[in-house]
Amino acid sequence: MSALKRVGDDLVHAEEGWALPRAVVSAVLTQAVQEKEQFVARRNGSHQGTPENEKAILNAALTLAVNAGYEGTTMSKVAELSGLPVGSVYWHFNNKEQLFSNLIDYCFEQWKLDHTGPTNRDLLRRSIAGSAGGSTNPENETEAFWVLALLFALEKRLEGNAARERYLEVRKEMFELMVSRVEPEIPDEVLEADPAFARKMVVLGRALTDGFYVAASAGDEIDFMEFAELSSAAVNALIAREVQRVSDEGIE
Repeated sequence: MSALKRVGDDLVHAEEGWALPRAVVSAVLTQAVQEKEQFVARRNGSHQGTPENEKAILNAALTLAVNAGYEGTTMSKVAELSGLPVGSVYWHFNNKEQLFSNLIDYCFEQWKLDHTGPTNRDLLRRSIAGSAGGSTNPENETEAFWVLALLFALEKRLEGNAARERYLEVRKEMFELMVSRVEPEIPDEVLEADPAFARKMVVLGRALTDGFYVAASAGDEIDFMEFAELSSAAVNALIAREVQRVSDEGIE
């Protein structure tokens, strides 16, 4: 039995007044193991710092994250899957939180490339049918990752976690980016009457997309393309109704 394992057992089975919750002990031991790996790897100088290796590490982390979740992704497993020494992983990323923070940025860059379109209908269709619907396909790792990332927002026990904080920042950036793409499609007279109207449409679109991510994760048997069309039609109807309202008020 390792020394760390013995310490963990002692902490869990200590007298009632001093016992620590098993989850706390597990977290402490995990951190200790990671720090030991990091120290040994850097002491031995077993690192390779290149852009190619960084990308290989991120791709390996993405695969593990999608299949094993945040808790199941470890620095040693990332090293094994990437085919690189664990020292290379620690050379690029100090710990798992930093690794996931960079992974979120990595996936965000792909998201920005994918979420384009000449109309609001195209954007919402891409978000629901492409992103949420595509997240059920294990081959579509960048989309599947956003399901895991969404859990960062829901999991309060990760409050203060660097990866969670980065996801919340990226979520705000996503929102503002979508506003900048949606707003030009809103008629000027509507924006004059309600300058925040585009933001309201993005809030609605994001709520729909988040909901469909949950539906996909739950295995709901629905046609995502059909509901993408229904959702975009509903948003367009809201815009048309607002145009009519502004026009009617102008006539009065």
